[in-house]
Order: sequence, then C-alpha cells, then structure tokens
Amino acid sequence: MDTLTGLTSIVAVLSAVALPIGLSMYIVLRSISTKHKERMELIRQGIIPPEQTKPTPNKYRSLRNGILCIGIALGLIISLVISYMMNLGEDQAFWVVSSGILLFLGLGYVVFYLLVKGKKEFDDDAE
Repeated sequence: MDTLTGLTSIVAVLSAVALPIGLSMYIVLRSISTKHKERMELIRQGIIPPEQTKPTPNKYRSLRNGILCIGIALGLIISLVISYMMNLGEDQAFWVVSSGILLFLGLGYVVFYLLVKGKKEFDDDAE
C-alpha cells in the first residue's frame, strides 16, 4: 500500500506541475510555428511582410500602478489599525479591512485621474 501512496503522490505532483507547463509550452511553440509559416508563405508569394514593432508604451501606466499599490497598502494598514483598536470580531474586521482597501483604492484612482487629467498620453513634453 505504501508504493501505491508514493506513486499517487508522484502522479499528483506531475499532474499539477508538469502538465500545465507542458501544455503552455506546446501552445507557445505552436503559435510561433504558425506565425513563421504565415510569414514564409507571404515571402513565397513575393509579399514583403511588415516588420513587427512593439507598440509605444503608455508612460503613465507605472504611475497608475504605483498610486494604486500605495492606495491598497494605506487602506490595508489603516483598516487593520482601526479593527485592532476597536477589538472587532473576525467577521466585522473582515468587512472593515475590505471596505478600507476599496476606499483607498478608489481614492488612488481619483488621485491618478487628477494628476493626468489634462495631459496627452504619449506627449513627451507633458510632465
């Protein structure tokens, strides 16, 4: 019975780890192969395929993510302090912490909006 238990655990680990990794690798390689075949077919027909360029990144994405992370952290800290000081039960503390996080997350979105309200997305002169 011990060998069956050991075999079951090995199969479980392989199913949980190796199967998703292998499946994702297959999908990625299949996608790359398909794109390569399409590109080669265009070349055979005498069509020069367009160069693949990366889109220009939005320079405010990092600012938004930073403000939102600060909002979540502030909401978590302040709501945990409030729930600790009020000696709330587990259920009540959950609601205080959840609402505090959502409140400060919303405030983070408002702050981000106010900072970038009049600025163009890809304008390098806007600071």
